[in-house]
Amino acid sequence: MWVYFYVAHLLGDFIFQSDRLVKERKDKPLVALGKHIAIHIVLMAIASLMMMFVHYSFHLSIFLLLGQVILLISICHYLIDYGKIKWNDRLKGTGSQAFLFLIDQILHFLTIWIVFHDMAIPARLLENGIPSFLEGWDTDEKIAATICVFILATYGAGHFLQILLQNMVPNYELQEGIYRLSDEKIEVKTKHENNGRQEVEITTVKTEQFFHDSPAKIGQIIGMLERTLIIIFMMMDMPQGLAFLAALKTLTRFKQFEHKQFAEYYLIGTLSSAIIGILLGIVASKIW
Repeated sequence: MWVYFYVAHLLGDFIFQSDRLVKERKDKPLVALGKHIAIHIVLMAIASLMMMFVHYSFHLSIFLLLGQVILLISICHYLIDYGKIKWNDRLKGTGSQAFLFLIDQILHFLTIWIVFHDMAIPARLLENGIPSFLEGWDTDEKIAATICVFILATYGAGHFLQILLQNMVPNYELQEGIYRLSDEKIEVKTKHENNGRQEVEITTVKTEQFFHDSPAKIGQIIGMLERTLIIIFMMMDMPQGLAFLAALKTLTRFKQFEHKQFAEYYLIGTLSSAIIGILLGIVASKIW
């Protein structure tokens, strides 16, 4: 049943945490963390009610036990995030920050899992006819676990890749050969003179168009859709769909591959995104 709380955690960390709240952590870390934890408490409370509603277990003892779980997880979450803020100020390297992000998420996951086991949640819920972790998940738990996979694949992986690739982003200023589309065509003009003679003038017209790159948000959405489709293809046992995605994504950026910096950035980002999508796709396929 811990998976309900893990869904609440991912929602609070990646979807209901605004950019404004993230920036506020630098100026007022304690206040910002307090707001962040409050959001998590509300989401965990909702998760508890949904869990009890689905399994018809509205008992006071279970309600109080889940309240203790929420309190303990919230305290641990506050301490982990506070430690992350302190270490983030010391670690300036891209690899170090990406590693810190992974450690942070792993600690949150372990906290939820360990608290549920130490508080004997499975044993208490067994009294009401709900299977334990070792006996397998119900359909609602599988749905919750699948939701976790998709949140990690979209928002979680997007945030991780943003950290990992932040120093590889190519220069977005208009430069020769980067965002330029050149065209050349021949125009034939016929002039009629007063004496009835015709004079043909052939000219070559060259045109150049410059384009700004797509906004960063568009790139993030494309990455989310890509990893979502990868997971769906993996769950449906359709690996051939991965080749279609790669070809489609490459086609939209074909002209920009002439620039070495962009080509390297695109290749690293695409491969990293695909690896994450495939790994999470394997997890999703194992759930069902």
